[in-house]
Amino acid sequence: MTWWADLYDDALADVLLARTETTRTIAFLTRVLELAPGDRVLDQCCGIGGLAIPLARAGFEVLGVDQAAGYIHRAIAAARAEDVDARFFIGDAFTWRPERMCNAAFNWWTSFGYAVRDADNMQMLKRAAQAIVPGGRFALDFMNVPQVLRGFQPTVTVERANIVLTRETTLDLAAGSMHKTWRYALPDGTTRTRTSALRMYMPSQLVELLRASGFDDIELYGDDDGSPLALDSPRCIAVAVRLA
Repeated sequence: MTWWADLYDDALADVLLARTETTRTIAFLTRVLELAPGDRVLDQCCGIGGLAIPLARAGFEVLGVDQAAGYIHRAIAAARAEDVDARFFIGDAFTWRPERMCNAAFNWWTSFGYAVRDADNMQMLKRAAQAIVPGGRFALDFMNVPQVLRGFQPTVTVERANIVLTRETTLDLAAGSMHKTWRYALPDGTTRTRTSALRMYMPSQLVELLRASGFDDIELYGDDDGSPLALDSPRCIAVAVRLA
């Protein structure tokens, strides 16, 4: 079993993925992906549908894929409850692509860089490129590694939905990777521990990987407010165009 198959459970979803305010992100994606009403959009690694459903509510046809079956079931139930045009699939984003091509795609909240080898991580970018029409746009939301290193926090605690999550982080600078231990204190008094490992791609490396995967005309943003990438930006969002 991969670490991400174990990590993404309901506790993580309740603490980190249950978004209530998505207006700014939806406006940003609509603008940078140059979406027109009725466009078909792929949410790669969609989680519980926290962005896919608001996009569908805004008038787009949305497809979402995620390896976590429980998340997909939650997303399907939420889409049915709102009666929006969003369909969700259980699948591995390293290999999965839709039957019909989309106008645009996005991969949000650091759902990339999970494999040790760059060639393996590029497979996810290549699937995104193969999923959209030539000239279609793709947005990749990743951590801003310079900011993470500059303000490194070895321990972070978050409390939500009566769950206390403590994340302990170590860095392997030689390998260019970040390792986390996730410790949950659950409402029933039990505890749970998970682990994760993530490649720390600098912005220039993300640009290189995207170009090698079939994209060009790459722009970098520092957040979903549309600000340019800077040293202390909270995120590194790459927006790229699929080559013909």
